[in-house]
Amino acid sequence: MHNLRRNAKYSILAFLILIFSITISISTLAKTEVYFSLYDNPQKEIIKNINQAKAFINIAMYIFTDREIALPLVKAQPLLTGSYNWTFSANNRNDENLMVINDPEIVEIFQNQFINLWTNKYSLERTRQLYQIAEVDFLPNSPPSPKPEAQIININTASQEELIKILKITKPLAWKIIALSDELEGFKEPKDLTQLPEITILEWEEWKEQGIIITVN
Repeated sequence: MHNLRRNAKYSILAFLILIFSITISISTLAKTEVYFSLYDNPQKEIIKNINQAKAFINIAMYIFTDREIALPLVKAQPLLTGSYNWTFSANNRNDENLMVINDPEIVEIFQNQFINLWTNKYSLERTRQLYQIAEVDFLPNSPPSPKPEAQIININTASQEELIKILKITKPLAWKIIALSDELEGFKEPKDLTQLPEITILEWEEWKEQGIIITVN
């Protein structure tokens, strides 16, 4: 009888150790990573997760102007959330944060909230209903925005302060532009700037919309 009790105790202890080990293993799989704009290049991390998505991508964000990346909430994939919006400014000008959460329970909570928002608040059908209730035309024509005043900047002679002020970029990026100009012994054409990974065609479009003219002479 004594041996039976002792064996029962050992069995219970072994079972508890097994449960504890499984719990630790599961918790170690649930990993959270944090990225900060201006320092960690969250844009690169977002693109990597988009490329790894296997099921679908749900996007819920305040504003989107950067066509190179997405802010996905992906089922059975890491959850990307934080203050980081889908814009050039978020990656190169603002102090934003991006969290990559690989915890199935947290992912499910966000997924359910996304479905709730999409179904009850932000779907096209729901938006039409809200416009009808308010008796407002759906997507009325907005007045044209005033054309910005042209600003000209010579990227071969501009100082770091001028690059920051006119192009609205960070101090480290302005320093990289000056360093690249020195390395190339002067830019031969404005689009030589795209040799920097932080500058893409999207930045050119933004600068053009803002009336910024980039020259090398």
